Amino acid sequence: MLYNFDRSIDRRPTLSVKWNKEAIRSLCGNPDAEPFWVADMDFSVASEVTQKARILSDHAIYGYPHATNQRQVFCSWAKKRHLLDLQPGQVVISQGVLTSIAILVELLSAEGDGVIIPLPAYQPFIRIVNNLQRTMLGWPLIYDQDTHTFSLDWPLYEELCKRARILIFCSPHNPSGMVFGHQDLIRLCEIAKQNNVVIISDEIHADLSFETHLTLLEPARQVGCEAVVCMAPSKTFNIAGEHYSVTLFNSSELKKRFVTRLEQLFLSTPSLVATTLALASYENGGKWLEELLVYLQKNADLIEKTLQKEVPSVVFLKPRASFIGLLDCSAILHLVERDAQEHPELYDSSASAQGGLLSRFFGQRAGLAFNDGTWFGGEAYRHFVRLNFGTQRSNIERALLHIKLAVAFLETTYR
Repeated sequence: MLYNFDRSIDRRPTLSVKWNKEAIRSLCGNPDAEPFWVADMDFSVASEVTQKARILSDHAIYGYPHATNQRQVFCSWAKKRHLLDLQPGQVVISQGVLTSIAILVELLSAEGDGVIIPLPAYQPFIRIVNNLQRTMLGWPLIYDQDTHTFSLDWPLYEELCKRARILIFCSPHNPSGMVFGHQDLIRLCEIAKQNNVVIISDEIHADLSFETHLTLLEPARQVGCEAVVCMAPSKTFNIAGEHYSVTLFNSSELKKRFVTRLEQLFLSTPSLVATTLALASYENGGKWLEELLVYLQKNADLIEKTLQKEVPSVVFLKPRASFIGLLDCSAILHLVERDAQEHPELYDSSASAQGGLLSRFFGQRAGLAFNDGTWFGGEAYRHFVRLNFGTQRSNIERALLHIKLAVAFLETTYR
């Protein structure tokens, strides 16, 4: 391999929120817990990207950017990576996927209008809907306790579309790791079109799919459904802090309205650093990404096999994309509840307001910081935590050992 993903990098001296002690404390109550939460990776970016960043740093002038080739560069990447035929006129560059989604919700709906969000969900989607005073319509995915898989609830979707103006979709799905086939996407668009629902598809994890990614843009065009797709280099190339995103349109009219709103809010131009890193990533990061995906899949395989063999009461829902996955802790939840009754000081919610029962258990008993399942949609997901495995394999091995010991403590103490 050309790139060394096993090389450990100490991120604690940086401004990384993932490694910030107060942020970790708010999640699990233990500021010294090792972080496996926020969705950025512990790997150095591609050397080709670092080289461009170093040139910019050495130049020591950080003025306003002007790069007229940005849209064409992305079109070339989309063609090569996803076989997606785009014209530069379909592409808008802006400052982050969430910013783009919020603006689209504002443009496409009025206060009180219904917005469908599949659950479990990336929590900022819910915040966007609430902040803009729209009505959230939760669309819970069907979870099979036997196979530990999620699927789409089509009858419920059809009912919700009758009361909705927008669907905020996530493909590949965060946090479940689901990917969606052509027939699913066609059906999604057909039902939306029948009810005049516009689909906003967050595809920020698209480049990290372990299989062919199908973007919603083409099925929407085939069906005649209004849809917008949001992508970014941030998760793909580990430059999440740079707030650079790409929004794709089939409708020139909606694109025009979106661009006007960006300009009104002065959000149309990412920074010089963000633009430099994004262009370098799309132009020169392909080989790094190929090797990254192999490394991530091996991490996921290790987690799955180790838990199956050594901690069968915790089940890893191996994702089909990206570097985040859910742990189903249903089998130990009652034991964690017993532990909380016996040791309430370890589960003090005032010390970990952003967490839940399971994130506090793993933080206190295993020294590991995970996102609690409740963060993704409330108590219905309290038996999950989300694990970020975008880190060195030695860290994964250590985390698995800590999980094993913490669960063994529960099973020895309370059974």
